[in-house]
Amino acid sequence: MPTPAADLYWNVLFVCTGNTCRSPMAEAIARGLLAERLGVEPSQLAEQKVVVRSAGVHAGDGAPASEEAVLEMHRQGLDLSQHRTQPLTVDLAQDADVIFTMTDRHRDWVVALLPRAADKTFRLDPQADVADPVGQDATMYRHAARQIRQAIEKRIDERYGSR
Repeated sequence: MPTPAADLYWNVLFVCTGNTCRSPMAEAIARGLLAERLGVEPSQLAEQKVVVRSAGVHAGDGAPASEEAVLEMHRQGLDLSQHRTQPLTVDLAQDADVIFTMTDRHRDWVVALLPRAADKTFRLDPQADVADPVGQDATMYRHAARQIRQAIEKRIDERYGSR
């Protein structure tokens, strides 16, 4: 049963290094899972007052997601083809209700950029860093995507309760 939209307002930011694979995959997966929970299309999340973004601590501006990340998301029925990289900024960090990073080091970078974000910045998977699959084969992208999906499912349940 979908949670009422008024209770769902959430501005979440996923952060990795270059914003070409891990954080864009997290953004796509979170959009898909949240849309499913709300019974809407991912493109309708803003109407539900849900904002999902990603950025990189060392990202350039406007590059596409890695081909492997696009292919892995396509395999899962998610579209990452329109993704364009963006660097982490103070404004993005400030606007987010919660920031999920792929590693503890990414968390350190967020907090160095905006110290007052410390209380809302967490490693996505509390048990382990999400390893960077850049330069590796499809199996590593699949492994990273699986870890990201499982962690996001838990984070959504923490926020909104289990189904």
